[in-house]
Amino acid sequence: MIKALDNLGYYQQWFGFQPNTKVATLIFGLFHGTGLATKILEYQIPQDGLLANLLAFNVGVEVGQLLALAVILIVMGYWRRHPDFMRQATIANVVMMGLGIWLTAYQVAGYIAST
Repeated sequence: MIKALDNLGYYQQWFGFQPNTKVATLIFGLFHGTGLATKILEYQIPQDGLLANLLAFNVGVEVGQLLALAVILIVMGYWRRHPDFMRQATIANVVMMGLGIWLTAYQVAGYIAST
């Protein structure tokens, strides 16, 4: 949601400023990492293999992210050459924003239902 708003220029238009992408990424990463950390607690990992399991989990997450990023960069490189890229990118950002709003509402509803 946040990046789609940024891509479409709405931060500048609505709030009069452009957010720092590095700071936004850091904050998102902290929230995302906290979510993963609380989820991994549910797995009840045995104490004797805790460090090895946590390291394996984190290395797996990072490798997965690097592979996904590589695919995304390759696809984006080709997509940007398309003559209708700007129109398609605007549509994609609006869809991303809608999906982000839906996912946020879904997560909040799930949280409220579980408490």
